[in-house]
Amino acid sequence: MRLIPSDPDIETLVRRIDSDEIDLQPEFQRGDIWPVGKRQRLIDSVLRDWHVPPIHLILEEDSQKLSVLDGQQRLSAIRGFIHDEFAIDGRIQPFSPITWGMHGQRFSQLSHEQQRRFLRFSIRIFTLVDFEPAEPGELFYRLNHLSSLTAAEQRNAFFGETRRQVKRLVDQLEVLGLAGGVFGFSNARMAYDDVLARALYVLESRTLRVKATSSALADRYRKGEEFSENSVAAVSRALVVMAESQRRADMPLRLNKATAQSWLVFFSVAMREASVSSNTLSSFMEEFEQKREQFVARGLSGEGGLEFIAEGVIRIPPSLSADAMYTYVDRSTSRVADVMSVTLRDLVIWLFFFDFLESRYIRYSSDNASRQQLYQLVNSGCEGVFSVDHLAFGLDWGVEL
Repeated sequence: MRLIPSDPDIETLVRRIDSDEIDLQPEFQRGDIWPVGKRQRLIDSVLRDWHVPPIHLILEEDSQKLSVLDGQQRLSAIRGFIHDEFAIDGRIQPFSPITWGMHGQRFSQLSHEQQRRFLRFSIRIFTLVDFEPAEPGELFYRLNHLSSLTAAEQRNAFFGETRRQVKRLVDQLEVLGLAGGVFGFSNARMAYDDVLARALYVLESRTLRVKATSSALADRYRKGEEFSENSVAAVSRALVVMAESQRRADMPLRLNKATAQSWLVFFSVAMREASVSSNTLSSFMEEFEQKREQFVARGLSGEGGLEFIAEGVIRIPPSLSADAMYTYVDRSTSRVADVMSVTLRDLVIWLFFFDFLESRYIRYSSDNASRQQLYQLVNSGCEGVFSVDHLAFGLDWGVEL
């Protein structure tokens, strides 16, 4: 099989499609599936003179007709734009005065100069000739089954201070020996970058009730909006506390991505409270994680788990403490990214933290109404409270960090 390269302009390609010289929908191809937004992004790339991935065509020997092997959606979007099927979205980031000035316009509404500029944009074409019957299908398979990028890998393409801030924290994480240890997962597919970026986003939002979505993070990277120095410093200190917890522990502390984010946020917020030292926090994490491991080993919410979780708890009723730990474990292994799971994990950590402080006669005060109320509830024995869900609702937990 040979691949012959060429670089026709858009005007030539569309003319050949309209004259049926190029078949956009051979039998192995899908129909048009790109939503309007994705089509508009491709047109935006052309208008900015950015790169468009190559198109692969097959030259059929008998008919000398060309069929699209790979690039059908791209060609269909370009042809559709020229035929006025949709308009330009000039709001696509990063902001460009060129595309903003064309916002809402269809191809026929552009000036002659703008139309000519668009039509003269060239696209690399590879035409398959002299092939064995199985070769085009194999190439199609390989072109369309490459590993897709994770959200963190996509964000990594946005150069700027936002990315550098997260990278410095990843470097610190690795220097502290947290990689593959306390962070009980590898950095394959940039998982550490993702967890740290999400923790920073939550701290900047100052609420647990707004989900740190991939699109929201990508938008921040794209715009180059730096995280505040306070947030970055808080997460940096949280990593140090995690490392200290690991050094103190008799057993490995291994967090998954969900719980790693929860602990980063908890430490960052707790260290804003003047009365809480890093030594106290590292001791608490060690104790909590040991209790969680043993709770799981004894059967979660069964009788063994209930008996165990009551051990060492001085203020929280056994039924509430068992429900809290069960909720934490459950919300760390399923539905881990939804707002309620993030909120409940955070509440459980604080619930046990306040009991931990009481056991060591450490006083606590906060300007945050929800945390102060929870502290007072623990102090009074949580009378009348039997479930974490009820507690979260009553305290409006996570509305404000």
